[in-house]
Amino acid sequence: MEDKDFIRRAIRSPRETLGGFPILPRLIDKIRLHLSGQLPPVYVGNLLMPPPYLDGRFLSFVEISPEEMSEIVASGIGDEQILAWVRSRGVPRSPEEIEKWRFSIENSPVPEDRVAHRVSAYPEVAARFDVSNMSPFDLLDLDEGRILTPSSRRT
Repeated sequence: MEDKDFIRRAIRSPRETLGGFPILPRLIDKIRLHLSGQLPPVYVGNLLMPPPYLDGRFLSFVEISPEEMSEIVASGIGDEQILAWVRSRGVPRSPEEIEKWRFSIENSPVPEDRVAHRVSAYPEVAARFDVSNMSPFDLLDLDEGRILTPSSRRT
């Protein structure tokens, strides 16, 4: 089992935002940790993966390639500079578009094959809660120990 305290300190919640974008701060953290050789192994296989993974959902939304994102983070610039780069390089997104996109992630149905993946990837959470209809933000925050019960109520 990974060190949950390290993960909570080193990798931000998918709910945290930068420029209104959820997922972006977390993605920056994971890339930085990977570049320094400190990303826990369980996260390496999902890093910069295409949708339905959150990294890929963000990158698809702004239409930036995984390679470009990795390169800009590797350049060593800060979060605000990365945000400025995302805004200038990626597809411009209004606050309303970002909110609609965030809402769709938190509320879209979970396909059956993803439910099986969630059960195997997050056994501790799956033993306590029904992961079949859980927000991916809740799933990660529960797994990483940021919350004790799901905060989103999906219908």
